[in-house]
Amino acid sequence: MKAIFTAISLLCAAASAAPFEPLFDSAKRAMQDGLWDVAAIRLREASAAPDAAPEILPSVQRLLGECLVRSGRPDDALDVLGQSAVRDLPEAAFWAGQALAGKGRFAEAVGMLLKVATDPANPLRPEASFTAANLQLSLGLPDAALATLSLLRDSPDRGANAEALLRRIAILIDQGRPGEAREIFPGADDIPEDQIRFASLLQGYLSLSQGEPAAAQQVFASLLGDPTGQGIGRYNLAAIGMADAIAAQGNTLAAVESLFSFIQSRPETARLAPMFQRINSWLPEDILTTDHPALVRLAGWLPKTIPPAAGLINIETGTAEAAYPSAAARLTDLEVFSMYARAMGLRRVDTPVAKAESQLLLHRIQLFAPDHFLAARSLLALAKWKTEDGRSDAAMAIHDALLASASPPRTKGEAAFSSAREAYRNGDAKRAAELFAQAAELLDGNDREAAAFNIALAGLALDDSAPLTVQNLDPEAKKRLAADLALERALSEDSAEKAKVALDGFLRENPGHPRAAEARLAIAEAALASAPPDLSLAQAQLDTLLESAADPPGPKDPRLELVKLRLLDISESGEETIALATRIAEDFPGSPAASEASLILGKCLFKNGRYNEARLTLEKLATSEPGTQRSQAALLLAARSAALGATAQSREEALSLFDRTMAVDGPLKSLALLEKARLLIDLNRLPAAIESLRSAYSATTPDDPSRLPTGLLLAEAIYGLGDSDPESLSEALGIYDSLVDLTKGNLATHFRLQYLRGLTLEKLPDPADPTKTRLAEARDAYFSVLDRPTDPPPPEWEWFERSGFRLLTILENQRNWKAAISIAEKLSSFGGPRAEEAATRARQLRLKHLVWDD
Repeated sequence: MKAIFTAISLLCAAASAAPFEPLFDSAKRAMQDGLWDVAAIRLREASAAPDAAPEILPSVQRLLGECLVRSGRPDDALDVLGQSAVRDLPEAAFWAGQALAGKGRFAEAVGMLLKVATDPANPLRPEASFTAANLQLSLGLPDAALATLSLLRDSPDRGANAEALLRRIAILIDQGRPGEAREIFPGADDIPEDQIRFASLLQGYLSLSQGEPAAAQQVFASLLGDPTGQGIGRYNLAAIGMADAIAAQGNTLAAVESLFSFIQSRPETARLAPMFQRINSWLPEDILTTDHPALVRLAGWLPKTIPPAAGLINIETGTAEAAYPSAAARLTDLEVFSMYARAMGLRRVDTPVAKAESQLLLHRIQLFAPDHFLAARSLLALAKWKTEDGRSDAAMAIHDALLASASPPRTKGEAAFSSAREAYRNGDAKRAAELFAQAAELLDGNDREAAAFNIALAGLALDDSAPLTVQNLDPEAKKRLAADLALERALSEDSAEKAKVALDGFLRENPGHPRAAEARLAIAEAALASAPPDLSLAQAQLDTLLESAADPPGPKDPRLELVKLRLLDISESGEETIALATRIAEDFPGSPAASEASLILGKCLFKNGRYNEARLTLEKLATSEPGTQRSQAALLLAARSAALGATAQSREEALSLFDRTMAVDGPLKSLALLEKARLLIDLNRLPAAIESLRSAYSATTPDDPSRLPTGLLLAEAIYGLGDSDPESLSEALGIYDSLVDLTKGNLATHFRLQYLRGLTLEKLPDPADPTKTRLAEARDAYFSVLDRPTDPPPPEWEWFERSGFRLLTILENQRNWKAAISIAEKLSSFGGPRAEEAATRARQLRLKHLVWDD
């Protein structure tokens, strides 16, 4: 690539006009920074420049084709690379092959790439061979991939020759042909230094495949102890190989722990799918208690529980974001995999509470990660459990939903197979045969054969299967005064945790007590009032209450209905929550239950984006209970709803509702002020926002919890006046400086504050030289965020990485390459969401400017 740039640059020197050269130089810089779409724009403009020399245009177009491929636009790339002046360039066929692969036309891509791979003179021959072999593996053609890699045996490039040989060995190991792999394994002297780690990884897997797990473990341990020279993919393979080697020696508990340790150390980059597949398969079939080490570890990776029903509004005042409506955070891959694995483990614990929590976890995957591939697997597991619990109708309904969904074919096939089996058990042989046939179409290999075999069996079925029976146990009826006293004491506990313990003790000693239902209801209420809420316990108590309810049922109990409502609300079951809250408000008008239900109803309508309905509900509630804290909460949510309305009038009315909220003497007064100021800022009424915030800020003391969010919002508003009032930048900086000490215990807010300080300092003139800005102090602010150990990882990534990349940009603009590389590598070492981007920037800077470690 460097040679191409050099040749084109020499030709550019011959061009007399200026426009082409700066455009082309800009494109090169964008390519160096990995901004392929930006580079494509610049290359198109450069190609159309009036002074572009005709003899260099084909090479420019070839680069354009590369940029289009890299930016995910294969159709456009093929149009460019197919031009008659471009298609015969040495690199054009390679990028055309990449474009075809990007369109999913793998077979055509292989044909195009093989033209390059079989041309000894083509500079991209090794890359074409490797890409073609990978595509052939994707097409299920391992022997063809081996043949393609063998093309490089005569390559004068020793590194490419060695890598091709090692890739052949990897394929042979994967194909279960370790003897052939061992025969061609190179000696130590034949392996280039940069391939030694790859060779070691393959040696480990080869030992494992030949029944030598102890030897394999030593190799993998060595690789994990020093990741130098390993890509993240191969480093993960070493961790997986280590676990497989430990398991092969009969110690699956240690194997699981080795994967847990690796995931804990690299949660953002661990290859979770193969790791959790092993964790699930290695968990014991029978787990005695929920304190099993694996279940405890998985619990630590679950997503944080959402606030209980009592905490309807975010009154966290540690950051200015506390004033904003909060949306549910997207679950990370680690959280989803942990939920699924813990659910699988809890199902193996033979207690009602554990089994209830396992189902709840799978339901939460459906709610919060519906696009994750484990969502379909969760449904399949739930259907299986329903069948095991004797609820075949529910299982069949889940299977039908899976078959009608956009789930992967294999998941649909498994659902069809399970439905067929259940239909067969229920005596519906015709339906079973239809479903087995559907499964045979969706499955492959042995599973397809099993489905086909069952089609024949279903045709032979004659009798219905035997119905399930249910055991009924008669409860104890003994009444004792001491039991009544124990219940009253338990019900009077102020602490939710103490109440749960006391009530649980009462039920264990008096399971058949006439007031057992009341105790269970109180346990459910205490479980939901805990911090965090104990959803599994609440659901278990609720299920027990509903199963033991009288038939026909008597009048609805408002307490029981409220427990159902709170549980639905905490579980984010939006539409169900809205429906039940509406019924409670209608069935118990004027009651405390109706009041709480109305507030929950308004909140859920708000979260579902039904702002006008939410506002009407909440304003009605506030009017019915003037001056109360519930009224204040309702007014604040009504104001938020109005602020998010579609009209200017609605936003004006929101300002009035915020004023009404602040008129109530309650805990949400300062929050309402912040939210009103936020709205004023968004409406570009900065002076009004500054006036209210400045007054509130000056009234706070250093230990006032509202001082920090108020100051942050005030500084933001003042900073917004910077272009029209330069002096405001100094005032904003003064506020930020005064808040630094307040954020030391809250690193997430501290990172954000230092980033904002840096931006402000970048705009302020340097007192020593007014022609310059206070850039040195800005660099110091950004560096203060990065200057920390990598373990434990930062508590948040957004402001941490913004600071790091801003500092990197400044250093790049100053052409301080060595410092820039150091910062980029530091950023990468933390393993955050943009770690690979930082590593790429460091690699590009090293190559471009030839900066090497001393």
